[in-house]
Amino acid sequence: MSRLTRRPSPAMVVACLALLIALTGTSVAAVSQLVPRNSVGTAQIRDNAVARVKVRNNAINSAKVANRSLLAVDFAQGQVPAGPAGPAGPAGAAGPAGAAATSLWASVDAAGTLVRNKGVASTQKLAVGDYLVIFNQDVTPCIYQATLGGPTTGLFAGQVTAAQRTAIAAGVRVVTLNSTGVQTDLPFFVSVFC
Repeated sequence: MSRLTRRPSPAMVVACLALLIALTGTSVAAVSQLVPRNSVGTAQIRDNAVARVKVRNNAINSAKVANRSLLAVDFAQGQVPAGPAGPAGPAGAAGPAGAAATSLWASVDAAGTLVRNKGVASTQKLAVGDYLVIFNQDVTPCIYQATLGGPTTGLFAGQVTAAQRTAIAAGVRVVTLNSTGVQTDLPFFVSVFC
């Protein structure tokens, strides 16, 4: 007995070819998505998603990342150490010199005698513990600073105060007091800054 073998029709050949091509494309896509067991590929990690995903057992660590493949912006603040300091830049231009402050001062002993000075015209004792120091310029716009002490190594306990002398533009009044607040003749230093 003979069997008849039929030839497939052209439509059947085209349909089989289309099916073959479709299956081949799917197979290629499926194979390209496969990665070795317990590993992660580019297709499995979405962009900017690693920070939101809990990485189990430190699966992604330094050994798994290629050197010099990440950027500083990929790390948390303070995780990337600073590089060495660069060379110092050139020095800036110097500004103009300011006006020098006027520094006037006097060292006066308990008797009212001028011992040392800068810019002082005269000194005098007006009363017990009350002195007048006249400078060689108007000191009304200046500030005054006084302290007890003299030209010796001795230290003096007490109080001292300085103020502008009424009606004398170049004058500074200095009053010295003992530690109980009674006016007493004591040596002093007075400075004027304008």
